[in-house]
Formats: sequence, structure tokens, C-alpha cells
Amino acid sequence: MIDLAIIGGGPAGTAAALEARRAGLEVGLWEGGGFPRHKVCGEFISPEAVPLLEREIPAALEGAAVIRRAEFIPRRGPVCAFRLPSPARGLSRWALDLALWQAAKAQGVRALERTPVRRVSWAPTPGGAGAWALAGRSGPAEPARALVVACGRWWAVDGLPSPAHDQDRAGGWMGAKAHFHGLPRRDAVEMYFFPGGYCGLAPIEDGRYNACCLVHRELARAEKAGGVRDFAAWMTRIARHPALSERFRGAAQTSRSFATAPVRMGRRKPARGGALFAGDAAGFLDPFTGDGIAQALYGGRLAARVAARMLKAGNAGTEPLIEAYGAGRERAVRRSYRLAALMRWLVRAPAAAQAAAFAVLPWLGGRLLAQTRWRAEGDQPGRRSVHSEEVA
Repeated sequence: MIDLAIIGGGPAGTAAALEARRAGLEVGLWEGGGFPRHKVCGEFISPEAVPLLEREIPAALEGAAVIRRAEFIPRRGPVCAFRLPSPARGLSRWALDLALWQAAKAQGVRALERTPVRRVSWAPTPGGAGAWALAGRSGPAEPARALVVACGRWWAVDGLPSPAHDQDRAGGWMGAKAHFHGLPRRDAVEMYFFPGGYCGLAPIEDGRYNACCLVHRELARAEKAGGVRDFAAWMTRIARHPALSERFRGAAQTSRSFATAPVRMGRRKPARGGALFAGDAAGFLDPFTGDGIAQALYGGRLAARVAARMLKAGNAGTEPLIEAYGAGRERAVRRSYRLAALMRWLVRAPAAAQAAAFAVLPWLGGRLLAQTRWRAEGDQPGRRSVHSEEVA
């Protein structure tokens, strides 16, 4: 029997696996897909995540683009530009996920790709304890004493209340991305806002750019002619944003376009039935905040630490630790979701309202950055942090 089973090999799952190994646990990591792979993602690594990745995947991070500024650019009106408190990075999920997966394997994690988990169940074991049984296409896997689910927004695993099993799967938004060569290089992440969506441009490794958008599906349906295969042409029709169209001029798309729908932002319960959820499985934060990868990494680490304490406490001490995990996540992310909900209203506002908001709120970018970080009690002097050890 292994100590901890983790379902999902993205940033949250691999961060949990690495942290669990540091705690001395025997870890199994199951991923339904293969590596390397593309994901619809802004591919922006915010400053607070950089030190963590410098420790885990230093070679991959050396090749990442350095990002020092952020710009919020409405279709009309002034640009809201600000300097980041410390340099961020731009790194494709193709490179990031593979590097983290390989780092987990190097630390002794039993990492299985292309091995989806279809079903889990909890059953008592001799001695009064219990174990999780996992099963997939190839049959049952080793039982595990603890379970972390980190397999994305619309995961589906029989035996747990999964989002993909919900009767109401409607969502108002869709996401799409593609990689480009030929955009003039800048040290900024650029966010182009227009009524009904936004598109972010972030420099990544090898001189390329990642273009990633979130568009309300009503707008996408109205402009569906031609589809998203030619991302720049599709985005130009959707956004009608002169500055964005100019940035795409002369650029060459180097990857195929990737799209995902529905995209539903919001928090979910961080634990059910004794299983801990991390990453997008515990909630999806609006991509324009730029904190999704950092929250996945720190959330995965927190889940692993709580799982280690659950195993040490035994069944009798599990429930308080699960409650503490939920409370710790809530403290860390609640401001992010509140402010993101307000910004979501601005995204759907008419162009004139967007221009007015950017004009009268020149501090918007810095405030958004400050308020949408993974926030721990340890941010105040003398208090402990969920980044490190605070879980109860």
C-alpha cells in the first residue's frame, strides 16, 4: 500500500507529489494524458511562483522569458501599465508540465502517464484504518492511504462527486490559445480587453509568444465563421481591437489552435469524502489575474502537507485537518475570487465603460496584482503561512 495517490499530473499534482516526497511519503501519481502537451493557459508564471520553480525545475526556468511589466489595454482609452514587484516568467505548459513531471519521477514518485483513473472507493482495512482503491482501464492500482485529486476543471472519477457528472454543465465562457513567432519582443504581459472578453499576449521560451483569450460564448457564436484555426484572424474578428490587430500583423502561428469550453470560474469544495482537491479541481480563477499557475503550485503543496498530517493522525484526527485545509484555502484565495468577479463584470461592459474604468482607476493594475495573489496569514509579520506550514 502506498501512502498517497494523486490523480492529475499538472502543476498542482506534481507540486503535491514533490512535497509529499519531502515528507517521506510513498507517492503514486496518475495522469490520463501524456507529456509533453499543450494546455489552454496564459503561460504566465507570476513572481511569487518563480522561487518555487527555481528550486524544482531550474533548467527549464532558465529558458523562460523574463516579464517585468504588465499592461491592461482597453479597446478605447488609456493603457494601464505597471511594473511587477519582481520579474515574472513566461513558459509554455509544453515545457513546464514536462519538467515538473520529470522532477517528480527523479524524486522517486511512481508517475504513470496515459493511465487514467476511472473509479475510486474507500474501504476499511484490518486494524481499523482504511484505504483508497483506484481503478482504470488496465484494472486496479495499489491501494493508497490518502488521496489528492488534481485533474483539472471538468474531472470525472466515479466514486466522487465530479464536476463532469453535474447535470448543469452550462458555462458562459470559452478559452482558446495558440503560439506565435514574429511578434516584436517586449518584456511585458499584455492584456487586451474588449466587450465580451480579453486576449493576453505573453512572451515564452525560444522567442515565441503565447496568445490566450477568454471570450463569452455569445460573442464567439456571433463570430464563429471561419472558426478558431487561424487564431489571429479569428481574434481580430472577435475583438475588433485596433492595438491587438496591429500586434498580430506579420506574426506566424507556430502551433495549432486549442480551445476549451465551457469555462466556469469559481470556487469548489476543497475536500469530499476524505479526498483533498487541488488546482483547478478546487476552483478556477479568472485567467486575467495571472495567478493560476502559482495557486496550483501552492495549493498542491498545501494538500500534500495536510495529507501527511492526516496519515500521521490516523482516522480519528482526519476530520479537523480536512476542515483546516478548507479554511487555509479559503484564506489564501477569497480576495482573489471576490475581485475577479468584479473584474468579470468589467470584461462584459461596453467599450465606453471599459475606457472610463481604466481612465479613472490608474492604480487598477497594481491593485489587481496585489489582491489576486495566493494570500496567507503569514503575509503579516509574526504570523505563520500556508505557503510553509500553517494548516490548522
